Amino acid sequence: MKIALISPYENVGSFGIRTLSSCLKQEGHDVRVFFLRTSFWRPYPEEVLEQFVELLRDTDLVGITLTTNYFDIAVQVTRKLKEVLGIPVLWGGIHPTIRPEECLEHADMVCIGEGEEAVVELAGELEDGRKSYDVAGVWYRVRGKIIRNELRPLIQDLDSIPFQDYDYTGHFILKSGLILPMDANLLCFYSSARYSTLFTRGCPFGCSFCCNNMLNRLWPDQKTVRKRSTDNIIRELVEMKNRLPFMERVLLEDDGFFFSTEEEIRELCGRYSAEVGIPLWVGGATPLTLTREKLAPLVDAGMEHIRMGIQTGNARMKKLFRRNYSNQKVIEATGLINEFRDSISTTYDIILDNPWEGEEDLIETLLLVSKIRAPYELLLFSLTFYPGTELYEKARADGIITDDRKDVYQRYYGSRNCARFYINRLFFLVQAYGARGRRLSPRTMARLTDRTLRRIGLSRLIYIWLRGRVIILRMGYLLNQGLKKILSGNFSALISYLKHRLVQES
Repeated sequence: MKIALISPYENVGSFGIRTLSSCLKQEGHDVRVFFLRTSFWRPYPEEVLEQFVELLRDTDLVGITLTTNYFDIAVQVTRKLKEVLGIPVLWGGIHPTIRPEECLEHADMVCIGEGEEAVVELAGELEDGRKSYDVAGVWYRVRGKIIRNELRPLIQDLDSIPFQDYDYTGHFILKSGLILPMDANLLCFYSSARYSTLFTRGCPFGCSFCCNNMLNRLWPDQKTVRKRSTDNIIRELVEMKNRLPFMERVLLEDDGFFFSTEEEIRELCGRYSAEVGIPLWVGGATPLTLTREKLAPLVDAGMEHIRMGIQTGNARMKKLFRRNYSNQKVIEATGLINEFRDSISTTYDIILDNPWEGEEDLIETLLLVSKIRAPYELLLFSLTFYPGTELYEKARADGIITDDRKDVYQRYYGSRNCARFYINRLFFLVQAYGARGRRLSPRTMARLTDRTLRRIGLSRLIYIWLRGRVIILRMGYLLNQGLKKILSGNFSALISYLKHRLVQES
């Protein structure tokens, strides 16, 4: 059976689509994968859709992955395919899992939850000409009616899933308005020479703003965090290291990586260091799960970057977010990371634009961050309420969301969407200093946020002066870091930075 899988995301890693492709190929299906990179607010030009239609004329089934933000993009592609070719279209990913009925207004089928088993079974039935419409985990729209099948259990044996599909044959990428066959150079460029994978699936925290909040409620009686064996992930990374010689670093983007035990992490790190030996980036750290016994082996194995979610420093907001840790735990965790600052860089996540958060709450977060030792990168997010989460339901009930399309689907969660009032601007100031190896001390932050000093205008004068220093710091930091790399003969960081900038502009 000829199947086309589509990823509209700007990131070509696309773990789900690549894994699904491998599962289908393993069953003998002819699979092509299209990385139609676009921003969710930028519809495809008609000429791109026409190219795509021509490439799919002999296709039997099309699968599209989408998050909430990419709903309109998926509608646009599906409408074109139905108008011209009449091909059956299956949607999958987090948004169809959350809102299958809405998605079935456009798609013929939706996959709810993990798709590796469900889509393989569905493809087998379609190939055999069967129309039983009974595949668990798949809902259908048949003659205007919705057929709702039971949920499929979460996959517990992750080792049973084949590795991601990185075979260039049959892969295509959208570049400058043209859909081109994928090759090593294009993949290296658009992946920034990074390989992304997962050691675990799931997260038990279920923070009220996160999709895991909804997923954990859909499968309440099943094990949420599932782990691959060390042997399985090492075999994947060794295989990809040989297949992708341009690979400069590995990203483990798990939500719950640090729920692994100290023994599991030590075993993984020992094998990784001996058999893979490529710089490693790890996400999924939290103040409650990070320990020295977990961090030290990762650093020894070549970890050069770690990401941890802080989100807020206010106790009331932590309760709202279901982030159950104290500020003291944050200070301890960041202090632990800073013990290894000569070996690793760090990213901390902060959420802004919370409508239930007052100015004093934000100041509490600023004072917390001011206690963290630099350098670090601060990732600032504009709070967005995704359907299915507890926070979305609260926002609807409180009248904060009145139009899903405008307030959610078409809203960007990145920092450029953050409101730019004075207190928020202080987060961007902290971000600028932290990225350049400096911090704004608690004393300085107290002056910047003091009500009396702000009322007489002194705080803003201090702010303007500090903003001016950023320009000097930026120049000095870049020169210092660049000279270090040049003198050491290590040009990879500079090349990676330039690649990243080029990808952003393209």
